[in-house]
Amino acid sequence: MIGKRNILNPSLKEPLIVYATGVIITILSAIFFSIRGYPLVNTATETLNIVTPPLYMISIFLPYGILIGEVIWTWNEKKERAICILLLFECISVAILAFMRYIITIPFSGHAIILFFYLPHQVVNNRAQYPLRLIMGIVVLIITTIYKIFLWNDPITFLLGAILGVVLWIPGFLYRLKKVKK
Repeated sequence: MIGKRNILNPSLKEPLIVYATGVIITILSAIFFSIRGYPLVNTATETLNIVTPPLYMISIFLPYGILIGEVIWTWNEKKERAICILLLFECISVAILAFMRYIITIPFSGHAIILFFYLPHQVVNNRAQYPLRLIMGIVVLIITTIYKIFLWNDPITFLLGAILGVVLWIPGFLYRLKKVKK
């Protein structure tokens, strides 16, 4: 092509867009909570007199941002518009339910919803072809588990959030499965 140079290797564009989106959303969340303040810890049975630590609160935005980056990449590449719209709808549903936990006290973990949607998505839908994304999700899952289960003794919201996250992931998985069989 005369006049146009491909500055970036095509195989690097997708990871750059996806990871950059994850990092940007994570930074924006850190700024938001720095201004707004971190909420108190809410368990299934009580509100603890403990402010949610930044490591716990901010780390979840990296996997969520990666999901949004995947939507942006898929839309930008004009690939599988139906899959892109489905993933966007799934991301919006996950965000609404996870954010509800932040606004009102309901007995499921927003972190678990995101993680148990994100991890099956990376393993099955992306066929684990992006190991760094999977590792990031596992690291955030370890952080979440330590806080929810061991430090705050809150297995109920963790378990209910995990179930809800998988339930939100299943319809998209079934659609993709049906599409592959055709």
